[in-house]
Amino acid sequence: MTKVLTIGSATMDVFVECDDANIVSVCSKNKNSDFMSYPYGSKIDITTFSSNVGGGGVNTACNFDNLGFDTSAIFKIGKDIYSEGILDSFKPRGVKLDNIIQKEDTSTGFSIILVSFQGDRTVLAHRGANAEIRESEINFEAIKDADKILTWDEENFEVKRIKFLSLVYSNETEFAKDFLLSLFNFHKYKTIQFLFNEVAKFLASDELSKGLKLLELIDLIDKDNPIMLLKEATIYGTANQVEKQNELLKKIESAFPKYFISHFKFSDMYKEKDLMEISFLLELKIFDKQNLFAYPMLLLEGYKNHIEGHIIDSKECFEKAIEVNPNKPEAYVLLAQTLQLMSGYDNPEYKIDAEENYKKAMEIYRRENLKDKAEEMRKQLKHLNSNLVLG
Repeated sequence: MTKVLTIGSATMDVFVECDDANIVSVCSKNKNSDFMSYPYGSKIDITTFSSNVGGGGVNTACNFDNLGFDTSAIFKIGKDIYSEGILDSFKPRGVKLDNIIQKEDTSTGFSIILVSFQGDRTVLAHRGANAEIRESEINFEAIKDADKILTWDEENFEVKRIKFLSLVYSNETEFAKDFLLSLFNFHKYKTIQFLFNEVAKFLASDELSKGLKLLELIDLIDKDNPIMLLKEATIYGTANQVEKQNELLKKIESAFPKYFISHFKFSDMYKEKDLMEISFLLELKIFDKQNLFAYPMLLLEGYKNHIEGHIIDSKECFEKAIEVNPNKPEAYVLLAQTLQLMSGYDNPEYKIDAEENYKKAMEIYRRENLKDKAEEMRKQLKHLNSNLVLG
């Protein structure tokens, strides 16, 4: 008989219906929206009330059990009244629960589902333990033993990560390759970090062949990305495969300039980038042999320092960027914003310096005929007493 393993969420769903709920329609120029409303600050009688066990992992396990498959499930719950209800629902079934995770220090996921008189539903969800499942808690031996593995709740990166490892451990290489591509598209830099952490674990436990096998799989995604190549070169260096490491380092040297120019225009390169992505980009600095990208690298480093709360270091980076290229406006803007922030910490003298840098940025924008940007600087000067929010 086919062995099916499901990995996903387990929740207790509470359905609440109230005849006093109002449906309010709000119309605007671009869209119409409906809202369920209740009298504010009042106690409201419930018309009907019921509860049921739900969640992707639970529902899937129950469905496959109904179809006669040898089914087992992995999900995480707490030790509370909701977990008791979930476990009780499995008693008449044949689903194996040997590998579920149950912890006292977390709460079981539950949802309150508000049902309107029209039958539409609004869900108030508490993910609880479902959002806290970790790779270290998973029994991968059970995964290796399964013929089919099904996972749900894949908007959660941790669940996606576990699904990929499940496919790798069960030797479903083609599925693993396809899923790795979707994982990479979901969050590129988290995926890079996770993949190379996994390879490092294999090497640390003397499982070189497994580590190198995973590297081969990694090679299939974005293989010309210098960030990926640098991580890979580091791994080969750890494995004492110096020839392969040097080959990759040479490849990075030739790929780095084109990659940096095409992906990161320094006018907006520090925007909409999280700390992990910025950190990876800064690792590539060693390949900028001729300091062609010193200016944008200093902007990135300054922004990273700002995110981490190192305001003085951030200020120094932007000052160095201005020394490198005094004809670009971005460093003046970022320095002015940093000084503006510092002026709010009982350092009013920085406000004058902030004003000067906003003025210099405005002059450059006007010279470049960027009227909107120049106007933005004028407004910053006008509201110089407000606090900075970089972004």
